[in-house]
Amino acid sequence: MSSGTKVATQDQQARSATRPQRPAPPGPLKPTRARRRPALIALGLALVALSVLGSVYLTTSLGKTYQVLAVTDAVARGSAISPGNITTVDLPTGPTALKPISADEFDLVKDRIATTDLKAGQLITRDSFAEELQPAPGQSIVGVALAPNQMPTNWPKSGDAVRIVETPATGGEPPAEAPFSIAATVVSTSRSNLGDQVVVDVQVASNNAAALAARAATGRVALVIDAVGAG
Repeated sequence: MSSGTKVATQDQQARSATRPQRPAPPGPLKPTRARRRPALIALGLALVALSVLGSVYLTTSLGKTYQVLAVTDAVARGSAISPGNITTVDLPTGPTALKPISADEFDLVKDRIATTDLKAGQLITRDSFAEELQPAPGQSIVGVALAPNQMPTNWPKSGDAVRIVETPATGGEPPAEAPFSIAATVVSTSRSNLGDQVVVDVQVASNNAAALAARAATGRVALVIDAVGAG
């Protein structure tokens, strides 16, 4: 072999050695079998079942109603609620802030006295009527505005037996004798529109009403609870 041919052959071999080799084509992919996970399948079935049950429950619940009492015509406070003033209406079942009288308590309502003005179509609640309208004969109702330091922390409630006690002026000496006080029964309690005061409506003997009203107007009174729900 001539020297020129030998050099050419060596160059060709060198180029072949440095040329990148092509990778072999991949073989056919083997089919993979999907792995079944029993726990996941069971969970999926359970969720589907719960969804179906929830839909059925909502459908049946939304269709249920119950009957309550309402007035057909306006009834003024102090007037009797006659049977002709009472009707039944259907309300959907479920949680509600309303506390209407059930239709099966018709006899509890008829001929009772309306404690507030009732409008036509208004639902009847337990606060809508009473056997007699307060105050009873010989009794009077007086409103007493009290600051938080003039009454117990727990507000008095309807029926509580209380005393309204006259207190000395701010910074004054306590009285040497027992202070003036009037026994009363709480009718209702509500928050005043004036600051943090609470207005307590109390029922007292009519001959004590004027004295209590005069002292309450001075703001120098305090409320004492003697018995809960005993009035």
